[in-house]
Amino acid sequence: MLSRIYSAGLLGLEARIIEIEVDASYGMRHFNIVGLPDKAIEESKERIGSALQNSGFLSPQKRPIRVLVSLAPADLKKEGSLYDLPIALACLLSTQQASFETEKKLFLGELNLQGKLRPIKGVLSAALLAKKENFQEIILPKENAKEACLVKGLKITPLENLREAVDYLEKRKEISFSASPKNLFKKEVDYSLDFSYIRGQEYAKRALEIVAAGSH
Repeated sequence: MLSRIYSAGLLGLEARIIEIEVDASYGMRHFNIVGLPDKAIEESKERIGSALQNSGFLSPQKRPIRVLVSLAPADLKKEGSLYDLPIALACLLSTQQASFETEKKLFLGELNLQGKLRPIKGVLSAALLAKKENFQEIILPKENAKEACLVKGLKITPLENLREAVDYLEKRKEISFSASPKNLFKKEVDYSLDFSYIRGQEYAKRALEIVAAGSH
């Protein structure tokens, strides 16, 4: 059975829509990912298999099933672990272990072996792209939700693990999220020391000021 789901690929500070197709059929046990994946994506086969099994699902690697994952556009290099969640969900659809709508939804997230979601990089770029391409919802790790909420007019759905993702998508669980972008970067810090207390070291202090100004 063929399934289709959407994610985002990062190109520097910009993002591109990545269409993920998974075709599962009975045959010799095989799990292959095509579409210029990097090493992190190649290794995701093992992470996804363990995440599925430890979340209460059947791993394709434990069944006589041939799974082909296609990342499109095929000529664009795909990098990072943010495709773990969408590939896992597409595998569940293809093997008929889950049934839910994927249209107008963008999926991002790295999975650990237990099926828990880990935060990823580039969420703001992905959220801006989702808004531009008329996606209605972005589904992502809980730790990235505040960053995504900077984009107005886009539903943000933060998740903790793969099982919660399936329960939400199959409408067995409701998830609500609200955060004010105005309060996102407010943080009160009590600094007990000041550069004015330090005599000399002008070059070192200047370097630290530049680093702080650039949020490095």
